[in-house]
Amino acid sequence: MTQTRPDTELTTAEQQYPLPPSLLGKSVYTDPDRYRRELTEIFHHAWFPVHPSSDVARPRDYVVWDQIGQSIVITRLPDGAVSAWHNVCQHRGARLVNGSGNCGNARFTCPWHGFVYGLDGVVASVPLRGSFDAAELDGLRAPAVRNQEWGGWIWLCLSDDVPPLLDYLGVIGEELSGYGLEGFTTKFRTSVRLTANWKIVVDGFNETWHVPFTHKDTLAGLVMWRDAILKITPPHSWMTLPIRGFTDKALRDGDHRASHLCHYLVFPNTIFSCFPTHLQMWSAWPISPGETLLTAYEVVGPPPDGMPADKWERHNRRDWDQFLEVLGEDAEVINGLATVIGSLGFRRNMFSTAESRLTAFHEEIAKRLGEGAPR
Repeated sequence: MTQTRPDTELTTAEQQYPLPPSLLGKSVYTDPDRYRRELTEIFHHAWFPVHPSSDVARPRDYVVWDQIGQSIVITRLPDGAVSAWHNVCQHRGARLVNGSGNCGNARFTCPWHGFVYGLDGVVASVPLRGSFDAAELDGLRAPAVRNQEWGGWIWLCLSDDVPPLLDYLGVIGEELSGYGLEGFTTKFRTSVRLTANWKIVVDGFNETWHVPFTHKDTLAGLVMWRDAILKITPPHSWMTLPIRGFTDKALRDGDHRASHLCHYLVFPNTIFSCFPTHLQMWSAWPISPGETLLTAYEVVGPPPDGMPADKWERHNRRDWDQFLEVLGEDAEVINGLATVIGSLGFRRNMFSTAESRLTAFHEEIAKRLGEGAPR
């Protein structure tokens, strides 16, 4: 197949795009009240990967995660387990911990009045203990946050009502399990502040139609964007993309993960873009109705058979440099939307069948907010 066919001609794969065209009103990106509901009804009821496990590799290592209006301390306990808890002193609400490091004495002391917390968030010492109501101090702790280590990542969930992680991931978890991510290493990371609603950012990375226009010099010659196969697995979605010059030569063992670029959206805001031997992972974190922080990582497996380690390192560096170039191209377009988001000429989005994953994404959001789906 070539990619020079007329724009009106659809391939067999394109005829199998799973959802019909839809329309989406502008207010889903601009309404501040809806934005606040999205935080509480969606982000507070989902699982998301927040740090590579290697960020707290040793006992007593800790890191603080600050996103979506929450601050959470993540620690490695002496027995190797991970603990996560809200970074708020139970005395008068002070922030307890900053940054990351190794807590040598396994204690965190509140900088305001000296309450002491253990690695698990349990209060270990209270100044002037006798002056407090003893019943209030009994078992006092910073509220725990659900967490699980899986696939080389620490995942958090802010609600007790959400199913366990692997049940939540469903087919996406089964897909990612096939890569052996526990044996991968996080090599590079970056973050970019974008002047766009978080859903615009997710939309921008969830379809292939923009590849020959936004990425004509970086990706268009690599991924066969017209031959993407889209799959909707609510609340998530994914697609497979042939890689030019590789997919047709790869050993055909029936496993698309060994021959294609596989692109997974973990609802609501994280994408795993997986090649057979490495991947990029990024998350779109809401800052405000019109701002998003995109955090991105390059995660690599062991060198392919027969490839020297130093050559593999150079290969990884080139991949990351190309990813940063692609990200810069996307950021330029996404940030440009901020200059016209208030335009009287922008009233709604039209999604084609090729953008079925966007329709499915917004349908899931609307369902969780108790709204009507895109029509």
